[in-house]
Amino acid sequence: MQRIPARYHHGHDGFDRRLMEDLAAVGVRCYTVQDLHGSPVTTGVIDVLADWLAHLDDRIPGPETHHRQAIRANLIKQLNRTSVRGNQRVFDLLIAQMLYDPPLPGIAGNAAGYAIAKIATRHDFERISALIDQLPPGVSRGALIEYMGKVKTDDARDIALSYLDTEWTYFSLKALISMRAIGVRERVEPYLDSPNAFVRKYARRAMEVLPR
Repeated sequence: MQRIPARYHHGHDGFDRRLMEDLAAVGVRCYTVQDLHGSPVTTGVIDVLADWLAHLDDRIPGPETHHRQAIRANLIKQLNRTSVRGNQRVFDLLIAQMLYDPPLPGIAGNAAGYAIAKIATRHDFERISALIDQLPPGVSRGALIEYMGKVKTDDARDIALSYLDTEWTYFSLKALISMRAIGVRERVEPYLDSPNAFVRKYARRAMEVLPR
């Protein structure tokens, strides 16, 4: 991959020649991490992505520029795969992105939440419930609240319910539906009249499936 298209410039808009070469070394020919979208990846590729996320601030030092922001977000998105489930290193790295200080601009924090929810198992409940409490204001909790629907315990139900009357209502409802929560219909019913169409939709769904 010596002849790089003219539209790519090292150090700009998410293109880094070093990252391209690291991926090529494990058998993947692409110019940016975004090019991996929709393609299956090997353990070697996951290792490269995780290594870059772990050392991103060292390899691209300084403030969170548009370039570094683009690479970070795309690394996180490409780690949002069921094949990564159970990978403790990636799990820890994604948590670190959500707790980044100061909070990351753009979509990286939100993307990390969705990736955590995708790769987490029921056994990660304690860490995720603690993470929700640790998140600074402005960092999205939605995907982590929705994750509670996977766990289906009383503790998970209580966490989902605690966000029902907040800006995270939509995600709380999705969690309650997934776990078929018992004894929450009266709490859900008022949201049938929510001004938010998505909330109304999931409130109706909840009333259809939640036990009476």
